[in-house]
Amino acid sequence: MLFKLAILSSLLALVASRTHLTDCLDEDKYCVGLPRGCIGTECFVSFSAISNGTHAEIEIFGNDILDKTWLGIAYSADKVMKDDFVVFCIRDDKGTNALNIDEMGGLAYNDDHSNEMIGTIAAMKKQKKDEYKFNMEMVEYEKEDHTLYCKMTHRVDPVITHFNMTKVEILMAKGVWIKGQLTYHGKTRNNVGIVDLSGKKKETKSAAGSFALFSTAMTFIAAKMLF
Repeated sequence: MLFKLAILSSLLALVASRTHLTDCLDEDKYCVGLPRGCIGTECFVSFSAISNGTHAEIEIFGNDILDKTWLGIAYSADKVMKDDFVVFCIRDDKGTNALNIDEMGGLAYNDDHSNEMIGTIAAMKKQKKDEYKFNMEMVEYEKEDHTLYCKMTHRVDPVITHFNMTKVEILMAKGVWIKGQLTYHGKTRNNVGIVDLSGKKKETKSAAGSFALFSTAMTFIAAKMLF
């Protein structure tokens, strides 16, 4: 009986997790992740953003996320983690109150291989410390055995103004969460793609499909030539 309940619980959790990042074909929504070309919860890590030009709703998802881990994205003008804003989601099973979801995510600033903690959403609200005017909100937070999911909103102007561009690189990384700080991510940092925060619609699916087909064909031809 206990075994059947455990199986049922696992299936229900899987169904729940699959409701996240499922609308990535929406013409207004950008979804990126690893490995490249994956969608939503099929990815090791994934990120989505949909912007109306003033605010963005973002999702951060990761598989194989254990206790005392932070998972985050950096908005960047290039593919180097430097002079970037870091939006993070954390898993801290005993050190935080998961019922207060504002404690489970926040903002940092990466100067050069180090993260300057600006604060969790809860701390920024309590201390009224939001110098970059992100106005972040945690909309949804969920953790399962080895997965982590956060949905947040924030203003896009701080990012657009900082980099003087609307199309920004998304770098994803994870690390150990210790004493309210983001430790160095090491080799987990990866560039996962580009999103547009302007609120403009993505290119048409037909154009994107044609380009993807062309890229696949060229990759196949190159592989044949090499091997």
